[in-house]
Amino acid sequence: MDATSLTMTSGAAALSAQLAALAFGTSITPGPNNLMLLSSGLRFGVRRTLPHCFGVSAGLALVLLLAYFGLGALLSRVPALQALLSITGALYLLWLAKVTASADPRKPLDAGSGAAAQPMSLGAAVAFQFINPKVWGMAASGVSLVLAADVSDVMRAPLLVGVYCLLNLPCISLWVVAGSGMRRHLAEPRLRRLFNCVNAALVAATALWMLKPVMTAILR
Repeated sequence: MDATSLTMTSGAAALSAQLAALAFGTSITPGPNNLMLLSSGLRFGVRRTLPHCFGVSAGLALVLLLAYFGLGALLSRVPALQALLSITGALYLLWLAKVTASADPRKPLDAGSGAAAQPMSLGAAVAFQFINPKVWGMAASGVSLVLAADVSDVMRAPLLVGVYCLLNLPCISLWVVAGSGMRRHLAEPRLRRLFNCVNAALVAATALWMLKPVMTAILR
């Protein structure tokens, strides 16, 4: 192996380690996706929530690619478009918080009507990533790392998407498992009502966090 190949290989290894640390830290921590997956795991169990999980990771992969090929830069140059995405995502989360807070704790966990009666589909989970500011932030951080790394151009996008998704899916799945494991502990309506209110408050707080940059720009 010549010196150039050795440098490229070590650069790819270093980049993979950096991306893995970033992907783990951003995927395991609370955010819109993980709070929704926790609630879905509680209500519907692991098996029925798997399409939601796969949709999150698939949507993340698409956002990473779009950010790598320039859409992230476009969003940063068009604040109105970025604000529209944030408002749309926040409104959806506020609706979800309302549904969660108003759920009857005496009814079965998977009771409901319309969209609230089913776990999020794979397609809907993919679509939600495009209006999730945390995912765009993850993509921007990852893209900045790969563009600065000493690796071949042909390796940048595969490493970015591969490492992120390899870490993201197991991390978000832990939230589903955690929610599912809470099912037997929330059989009592009083405890379930408390959990619903706390979860709804966290989801609503996430929605307000998404709206903060928009409100700051308006009031500036």
